[in-house]
Amino acid sequence: MPPIQPTDIAKVASQSFALPDVCLRLRAMLDDEQSSLNDLGSLIALDPLLSSKLLKLANSPLFRFESQIDSLTKAINVIGGEALYNLVMAETASSAFKHFSSDVIDLKRFWLQSIYAALVAKHLAKIIKIRGSERFFLLGLLHNIGELLVAMHAPKLAIQCGTYDRQISPWSLQQKVLGFNYANCSSNLLELWQIPPQLYLPVMHAHNEDKALEDIDVAVIYTSARAAVAMTNNDYYSTDDLVTQEILNYLNVDKEDLQDAIKFALMESENILNIMKPSLS
Repeated sequence: MPPIQPTDIAKVASQSFALPDVCLRLRAMLDDEQSSLNDLGSLIALDPLLSSKLLKLANSPLFRFESQIDSLTKAINVIGGEALYNLVMAETASSAFKHFSSDVIDLKRFWLQSIYAALVAKHLAKIIKIRGSERFFLLGLLHNIGELLVAMHAPKLAIQCGTYDRQISPWSLQQKVLGFNYANCSSNLLELWQIPPQLYLPVMHAHNEDKALEDIDVAVIYTSARAAVAMTNNDYYSTDDLVTQEILNYLNVDKEDLQDAIKFALMESENILNIMKPSLS
């Protein structure tokens, strides 16, 4: 049996950092047919800081609206309730990252890897024309939070998992050291946070190529996670090494499409990072 279990780590983490009430209430409203867009706006408006950050995200390159979004009501009317939920969860992820931060891993690399995966996933989903593509930003952003959880719970093991080598992928090394990969742990936490299955299940299988060749959502996060690793560790890995042609064929994209998604992520990452995390200190 592995020295630690991802479910145990996730349980401790969920008790340490509970999902904010606004996330739970917003989810309940979205699942209630009697709730209106005005009800959603009234809920978000109760938190001025959250409202401000959501407006910044709504006006970021993630959405590329033709005109300025200058009110919560307008933002909700334009992007819809589910996109609003994803934005609220993205802001919650920012708070969670800070809460679980650890000095045994390179936090700047962790943030960049998470943002890169989020932006690549969002761009790929848009290219493929997947409905509700904005949720892939959240999938990419949260898929690796398990790294922070392991670093807090078992720092020595996290350090071993961070010893990258060209001969073994990070997720294979995690499996060897831990008996599971970080995405498994991330998914357990998201499930305990009562996040919808369409968000936590693709994360659970983020490093399972068989699943990625059966499920388009898994294939997107599988590809974006690998692209993000290559982008933050280009001395060890390249996207050509980590992303197979078979996966690209399944997604119906080519290497040029993936490179376009990577360029988009590189160009926009600083802007998104500044919105979500003002300081890396």
